[in-house]
Amino acid sequence: MFDFIGGYPILLNLRNKPVAVVGGGRVAARKVKGLLASGARPLVISPALTSDLQAMAAAGKIQWIQARYRRGMLNGSMPVLVIATTDDARVNQTVAQDAHRIRALVNVADGGCDDSDFSNMALIHQPPLTIALTTHGTSPTLLRQLKARLTEALGDEYVILSSWLGEIRQPLKSEIDAPAERRRVYRQIVESDVLPLLRSGKSEQARRVFQRIIFEGSSQ
Repeated sequence: MFDFIGGYPILLNLRNKPVAVVGGGRVAARKVKGLLASGARPLVISPALTSDLQAMAAAGKIQWIQARYRRGMLNGSMPVLVIATTDDARVNQTVAQDAHRIRALVNVADGGCDDSDFSNMALIHQPPLTIALTTHGTSPTLLRQLKARLTEALGDEYVILSSWLGEIRQPLKSEIDAPAERRRVYRQIVESDVLPLLRSGKSEQARRVFQRIIFEGSSQ
C-alpha cells in the first residue's frame, strides 16, 4: 500500500469537472454524494447501482454507464479524478492503470492498491469551516474518536466568526494594502472578546466588538 505519510494535503476545486467512480455499491454511493456536494460531475460505471445511486441517475444528477468496467472506458469522458470502488482487485488495478494513462488522479477505495495517488480524509464540515483529519491509515478507531471529540468541541462561535471574516475579507483587502496590517487586524479579532461573547450567546455585542476592530484597523 502506498505510504501517504508526508503527503501533501489539498482542497480540490472540482466544480463542473468530470469525475469517474467505478462501482455501484455503498462505498460508491458515499463517494458520489461527496462529489456532488463539491459541484463535480460524477460518471458512475457499474452494471448495477444502489437505490440511492439509481435515484441520482434518474434525477439526472449523475451519468451512469450500465456496464462492467473494460479497459479504456475512461478515454471518452477524460475525468480529472477517478475512484475505484469495486470488490474485484484486478478491476481496480485496471482502473488505476487507465487513470494514469490519461493523467488523472486515482484512488482505490479498498486501500489495497499501490497505484492510488491520494487518500480521503475524515471530514468535519460545518460551512464555511472544513476540517480534514487523517492518521495515515494507522488507526481508524483513533480517527473516529478524534473526529467525534473535535466535532463536539467545535462550537457555533467558530462557524459564525468564520462567516463574518469571509464577509469582510475582500473589503478589508481593498482598504488595507499591506498584508502585514491585515494580518494584525485578523489577529486582533481572533484574540479579542468576539469568540467568548459568541460562545455566551451575546452575538450582538460580539458583532459590535468585531466591527469596532475592523473600523479602527481600516482607519489607521
